[in-house]
Amino acid sequence: MRGLIRLLAVGVALYGGVAFGRSSFSGLFERREPKVVVVDKSTQTLRAMEGNQVVMSSRVSTGRRGRETPDGRFRVQSKSAMHYSKLYNNAPMPYSVQFAGNYFIHGFSSVPSYPASHGCIRVPLNGEAQAFYNWVSVGTPVVVTGQWGR
Repeated sequence: MRGLIRLLAVGVALYGGVAFGRSSFSGLFERREPKVVVVDKSTQTLRAMEGNQVVMSSRVSTGRRGRETPDGRFRVQSKSAMHYSKLYNNAPMPYSVQFAGNYFIHGFSSVPSYPASHGCIRVPLNGEAQAFYNWVSVGTPVVVTGQWGR
């Protein structure tokens, strides 16, 4: 225990208390950058980011005309590996991430390159939906922006 305390004291003395760069001490002082999800309706893309680094990117399909996905800043409210829609005949919504009321980011078999959903954000079920579901956490910020060209 004394050795660990001494090692920490040396790290603090050498790196001024906190070090975020790469060094032999980086494992002790490294900090994870905050996560954020950015959905751009103009390009129909989702980017999962940690700080300024894109860690995952996917094509998506947002809400079609008359059922647009709302713009704004939200937070992930809940997650469910298999959610069933309360609005659309108990439709299965695998890898669901609720971000605002009845709006979800979820896996879907059909993800065209244009807005086609009832308002949710569809992510391909080819592995991207599950990877995103596993990466995102309750409380992660979600930013929805842009407008699909008409």
